[in-house]
Amino acid sequence: MEANKNNNVGVNYHHHHKEEDDDDELLKTRISSHPLYERLVENHLNCLKVGGIGDRGRNNTKSNQRKAEHSISTKINPCCSSMQLNQSELDLFMEGYCSALSKLKEAMEEPQQQTIAFINGMHSQLRDLARPTHLSPDVFLQETERNNSKYVD
Repeated sequence: MEANKNNNVGVNYHHHHKEEDDDDELLKTRISSHPLYERLVENHLNCLKVGGIGDRGRNNTKSNQRKAEHSISTKINPCCSSMQLNQSELDLFMEGYCSALSKLKEAMEEPQQQTIAFINGMHSQLRDLARPTHLSPDVFLQETERNNSKYVD
């Protein structure tokens, strides 16, 4: 009797696990076929590029897409099966996730833009300091000598 009970637990566990896997696959399919999916992946990759991650993995786009799909599917409440997630909830999720990724990209870009502006400003100031002016040291010395010679005569 005990062996039969343990066997049923194992069967139930595998059956439940198979249902979860099927639900996950269905959810991934629904997400990847959603009209906003391409925009979502593009926003995700843009965030990676801003962070400097996209340059190293440029040839690894398929891998990044799979990671994005997995990331998206795990962001949805895991206690909800994909069967319970209706289309309007998926639409709201996809819109919200796209929006969040766009805002994240902007937030990541802002400090970079400020840094670039600072570096460009410093470069401009250094270039101005190094640029010869009409009162370069040689000209200034000649002017000083000419003025001093007026007083000596």
